[in-house]
This record gives sequence, C-alpha cells and structure tokens, in this order.
Amino acid sequence: METTLKRIMWNVPVILLTGVSIQVFGQEQRPNLVYIFPDQYRLNALSLWSDPEYRDILNTVGDPVHTPNLDRLAKQSVIFNRACSTCPLSSPHRAMLMTGMFPETNGVPTNCYNGRPEGIHENLICFTDVLASAGYETAYVGKTHWNRTEALFDKDGNYVGTTEKPGGHCIFPYDTYIPEGRGRKSNKYWFQQLKDNHFNAAAYSNRPELVNGKKDGEAYRPYRFTSAVEADVVIGYLQNKSGQRDASKPFSLFWSLNPPHTPYSSIKDCKEEVFNQYYKDMKKEDLLLRPNVKYGEGTQIKNVNKLILESKVYFSLIKSVDDEIGRVLKALDEEGLTDNTVLVFAADHGEMMGSHGRMAKGVIYDEAFAIPFFVRYPNKLKPQVNDLMLGATDIMPTMLGMMNLGDKLPETVKGKDYSQGIITGKFKKVKKPISSFYYMQKEKGVRTERYSYLVTKEGNYLLFDNQKDPYQMNPLKLEETPAKQMRLLKKELGNWLKVSEDSWAKERKFPERIQY
Repeated sequence: METTLKRIMWNVPVILLTGVSIQVFGQEQRPNLVYIFPDQYRLNALSLWSDPEYRDILNTVGDPVHTPNLDRLAKQSVIFNRACSTCPLSSPHRAMLMTGMFPETNGVPTNCYNGRPEGIHENLICFTDVLASAGYETAYVGKTHWNRTEALFDKDGNYVGTTEKPGGHCIFPYDTYIPEGRGRKSNKYWFQQLKDNHFNAAAYSNRPELVNGKKDGEAYRPYRFTSAVEADVVIGYLQNKSGQRDASKPFSLFWSLNPPHTPYSSIKDCKEEVFNQYYKDMKKEDLLLRPNVKYGEGTQIKNVNKLILESKVYFSLIKSVDDEIGRVLKALDEEGLTDNTVLVFAADHGEMMGSHGRMAKGVIYDEAFAIPFFVRYPNKLKPQVNDLMLGATDIMPTMLGMMNLGDKLPETVKGKDYSQGIITGKFKKVKKPISSFYYMQKEKGVRTERYSYLVTKEGNYLLFDNQKDPYQMNPLKLEETPAKQMRLLKKELGNWLKVSEDSWAKERKFPERIQY
C-alpha cells in the first residue's frame, strides 16, 4: 500500500489546506543528466592521483597533468576506479553507451568508417530515446561516431544525402553528420562537430544561431578550439536565455569532446600557450613516468623525440579540456542546477602513449582499457571510491535506474542496473561482477581485480597478474597461475561471450582456453 501511495504522489500535485497547489513530486523534480565524455582520455590523466588522499587508489603512477576542475569534481563524486571501456574503440563504446547492448548485436563491432556497414541499428531504443519518452528535454553536443558513414556530402562539406553528384564526397571517413531522424536518438537540441582537427572542425546544428545562420546540414567552420566552441553551446543551453529548452522539464545533455584524441603530433594541435606554460621544457624522465614505455625497433615508436612531443601535446590537450569543463561546472553552479543534476565524467577509452611500445587504443592493456568514470549527484551520492567493475553496457541501465527510470528500460538492454548498490552501498539485488569483459573482433578477454586474460582469434593467449605486475610487463604462462584462478578466468570469459551473444560462444571456439 505504501509503495502504491508513493507512486500516486509522484504523479499528482499536492493540494495544501490553503487551497494552493504545488508540484512536489512531479516530473519536473526528476534529476537532470549531464554526461561529459572526452575521446581517448585515459584513467591516469588526472592530477587527482598525485593528491596524497588518492595516491594509493591506483596501483600505478598518475600522469603529469593539470586537472584542477576535474579533481574538484571527482572529490564531490563517486569515483569508479575499475570502470572499463569494454571495447577500447570509439564507435563500439558509444554504441554500447547508447544501446546497453554488446557490439555483435547493436550493429557496431568496430569503428564506423566510410564504406563499412557499421552503425547502430535504427530500430533500437536508445538511452536518449528513453529520456525523451519520459518527458526530458534532450540535447547532444560534440562528436557522435555511431552512425553508418557514407560519402553523402558535396565538395564543401554540406550534407546532400546522396552519393550522386553533387554528393559523393566524404568530409571525414571516420564520422558523419547525422540528419534529423532516428540517427539522432531523439536528441532535440543538436550541435555536432566532425573531423579529428582541434581547430578546424565542421559544425552542424538544427539551431541556426549556433552555426552562423546556416541550415541544418550545412557546414560551418568556427576555426576555434573545438572544446571551447562546444562549451559555449553547453553553457548557453544551461543558461537558457534564448529558450533553448523548456525550463519546466528536466533535461539531459550529452557532451562528447574530441580532444585529447589525435592529432597530437604538432604544437599546432593544442593551445600553444598551454604547451609553453606547462610542458615546453619538461624532460623525458618527468614526462614519461610509466616504466612500461618502450620505443625503438620492434615497437610502433621509432623516434623517442616524436613520442616526447606527442605526450606533451596530449597532456596540454588534457589541461585545455579541463579548462572547458571547468567553465561548464561553473555555469551549472551559477544557474542553480548542480543539486538536481546527475553529472557523469567518463571517456570512451584510453591512450597507450608509448606503453608497451604502442600508441592509441584497441588493446587490453590498462592504458587503453581502463577509463575515468565518476558520478556526482548531490544529496543522493556520498563522495567515495567504488571498485565496481562498471562496463559500457551497464551505463545506460545504471544511470536510468539512478534517475528513477529503471522501469523504462528496453528489453534489448543487456547491461545491468547497479544504481541501488551505488546509492545504498549494498549490492544485494544486483551483485558486483567479479570481472570486466574485453571485446575486440580479433580477441576477447576478461579483467578481474587480480588478472587480465585474453584469447586471440588464433587460439593464443595473454595473461598478466595485475597485483604483482601492475604495468603488465611480464606475461604469465597458464601453468604459472593457480588452477582455481585459471578455471575462474576461463569460466568468466565463457559467461561473457554467452551473455554478449558473441559468435565465439555460438561456435564454442577454443574450449581449452574458454569454458562455456
């Protein structure tokens, strides 16, 4: 009876004895959502990890970065120090974020690219579709990288919707403008930027005032730092001075920044004043702190001076991203929105930056696989560190659960809703997982608190003890690992492959390496 009354009270106004009606538990009281996720931002790239209070949370060293705004946000949040990308590539992670489904069923098993079929299946109900149907004002700002990419532009980058002339041009092979329709996933307010170029992206919007009066689909080039352009859009949406949203409704705002993603091979790829202030004269030994950094023959890094420059530019971009996020956090405070807003800071995947002689992502090593993930929800979540192994498919159900929309989840969602455990600290109904799933088309694996284990498409394997070998420098043989632990790793991998409806599970591949 009590539950029924609460449900009724949530949907109707309370009538006071004076006859004055006020909306106490109505839809407007649901929390807003601001989800911020820069591209290729690795877990270690927070100066928080140099703070004495947080120094021992990771068992590896933090990067020499300057992130005062994100540090402050983290200290107000639940920090998930074991969150993972699931698939450390941009498109698959974003598709999992939006669908709560795994790569082989949502249409995006690898990065979207011109001529490839990858793209989120249009019939799927996505994260922001659920929010829109629940009465939220919905906005998306920045990079998408989840839609099928085709040469549907004219030579000037304007969307024409055909490969026939004047179409047939591709403004950027890895991403595409998404026209009005299902591809936008019910995001009403739309500002999208294309190209991996931090100062020369093409912007598209259904709000002409944001793109110099251009129509939706016409390219506009602001010739400014992309994250600064987007921060202006985000702040304008929060301030709502031009009626960007219905202020009587809750809102969701997803902001996907391209930096610190490549390019970072030249000082021109970052703000030169930031580079000069923080990194210009920094020496290699103060810059490349991880002992697993390798270069020279047999690695992807033939020139150590090039690696030094790239790391300086990457860390400079981290600082600039922090600055822009700081502006948005300030706007949330000034507009009185902070207390009723669930704010998430995350990333799609990390960056190797020379570790194991590699650059970029797409591997199980923690530099690429581990991501920053923290959630601030004042008066609801107590700031703390949580070791929940949150995966990409869990984000949608967990956030919706935290916003009292868990009953709106589509049946297609495969991730789990950990919201009650996060809020109460007691994971009784939905228990914490004991492993994270690692997915790439050519290899699959798991990471537990102790081990990282993967199997390749040839049936080979890679195994690390993350406690004794936190930088994953010394691969183990199966016989060097306790039999009980190996059985657990093989079983966990088999379970993940079955849950994700992976083709390996259907074919029962490598039974000597995987227990189905």
